[in-house]
Amino acid sequence: MFMKILISPSKQKQKIPYNFEPTIPIYQEKADYLANKIKKLSIKKIITAFKCNENIAKQVFEDYQKFNLESYPALFFYSGLQYKNIGIETLEENQVKFLLDNLYIIDALYGILKSTDLISNYRLDYHTKLSFLNYNYYKKDLDTQINERVINLCSKEYSKNLNQENLLTISFLQNVKGQIKSYSTHTKIARGQFVRYLAIERDSSIDVLKEFSWNNYYLKESLPNELIFQKDFL
Repeated sequence: MFMKILISPSKQKQKIPYNFEPTIPIYQEKADYLANKIKKLSIKKIITAFKCNENIAKQVFEDYQKFNLESYPALFFYSGLQYKNIGIETLEENQVKFLLDNLYIIDALYGILKSTDLISNYRLDYHTKLSFLNYNYYKKDLDTQINERVINLCSKEYSKNLNQENLLTISFLQNVKGQIKSYSTHTKIARGQFVRYLAIERDSSIDVLKEFSWNNYYLKESLPNELIFQKDFL
């Protein structure tokens, strides 16, 4: 049985060519409501709410002024470490189709996105201090959309908003000089490579998940709701 795959968004964006008919986010109207609220914020308020410097605040301001004027499919627009390691532009057509059919992105602005959904350039996460944004804004919507077992590759910031009973969480640990924990950079890279592995296999069944072994990661522990992979740095 194939499971849908959930990942987090990224702040970084970079357009990658695509050859399919894009779609509209299911909660576009709710995203527009948030965007219109943010559009009215001053640079000074953006600095405070987003905890960023003035240059970033000016970019945030400009992006929201142009919201919906230009858009691009989500999986071909996000370009953080996780997305770079998926390497969508280097996958074969049938591998890309597997992700278009099975990969979803949990997001603070859009709620949930299909890989093909058009998004604008924006910056927003659940750590942003805005009176009109909190985890409840999309909570019921996500409960409605995610009503079956799914592969959770989201960060805790985004997975916190999901029904935990439906999640099979994929965790990555790194053993660095005896200190075993999840180091952010390594984990983002591993998440991207995990998605890439599933795309190449074109399979997201439990047996395939357990066989992931990229770059010396190995399955350390298999729990009912979590698979824990670890890499030991010598």
